[in-house]
Amino acid sequence: MLIKDNFDEVLKFSASTNEFLSHYQIPASPVNYSVTYLHISKRNEKLTAELERHVQTFQDVDLTFIEGLFEKYISNSHTIDKQILEPIEKSLTSTLDKINLQVDSAKAATSNLIKAKKALSKHEHHKSMQNIVAFLMKNITFSQQQHTDLSLDLTRTCGEVNFLKSKLQAARNEVIVDSLTGLYNRRGCDIKLKELDIEQVHSSLAIDIDHFKNFNDKFGHVIGDKVIQRIAKVILSSISDNDIAVRFGGEEFAVVMVNKTKTQAYEVAENIRLAISQLKLMQRDSKANLPKISVSIGVVQREEELNWAAIFEQANTALYQAKNSGRNRSVCL
Repeated sequence: MLIKDNFDEVLKFSASTNEFLSHYQIPASPVNYSVTYLHISKRNEKLTAELERHVQTFQDVDLTFIEGLFEKYISNSHTIDKQILEPIEKSLTSTLDKINLQVDSAKAATSNLIKAKKALSKHEHHKSMQNIVAFLMKNITFSQQQHTDLSLDLTRTCGEVNFLKSKLQAARNEVIVDSLTGLYNRRGCDIKLKELDIEQVHSSLAIDIDHFKNFNDKFGHVIGDKVIQRIAKVILSSISDNDIAVRFGGEEFAVVMVNKTKTQAYEVAENIRLAISQLKLMQRDSKANLPKISVSIGVVQREEELNWAAIFEQANTALYQAKNSGRNRSVCL
């Protein structure tokens, strides 16, 4: 059923939604806003009930919980694609093909009628036949115009379906992708790991920017965010399309090296480390050069008994060894 709030209700719900987000210091992104709006407007009883239970229990609401509600109650974007949008798109495309076929048939019929009209015009005693031909041509022309108008309407509708699919994909990405870097976030990492066969050979990198807190304190978070973005680009450019690059938060990154041994992963880690150490960073306003940035990297290969949590933990252990050994280095465990 379509939601049809009147204008005053929308204003009231929007104001309450913004108050809720502000109270819990949650950014008003499309995902966060849609979850909160549905809660405030009581449009999804199960979502509202779960959110209220969470608030009563923890007296707080965080981004991870909101993202979980979005994925559970709103997103279902794969289901929407498969069960709703794709069938609609196929139906529209099929209908358009049939209409275009009818238009082509009408054009052929019109062409034949024009030829008949020319032939009949040479003989006065075929006047009645000429009238019949003219009548048929008029009706076919009218039908062609109707088909053309319908075809345009359906083409616009197809465009709207594709636009909706792109918006759904954007919403899906917002849940699994880190907004600052474009790398996967923790949730996205979990989803991608489920697609892998853990029994195969995989390695993992744990990457941390050296002395980044001091850098942020000195130059500010805006410049710090730019540095994080630059490092994310270096990581992405150094790995294959099959590998999974993740920003766990702050200055912490991870890379799952799919079907790669520890030796291969170490080589990639060193490429990343050296590329980052050679970055030339500059303040855009003052044009002043910023200090060199370095990273420490832990490298580990999955052993038979290890699950993903244990793999990441071992990669972090190797990372701490790199930190304790003087930083700006890669260490294999």
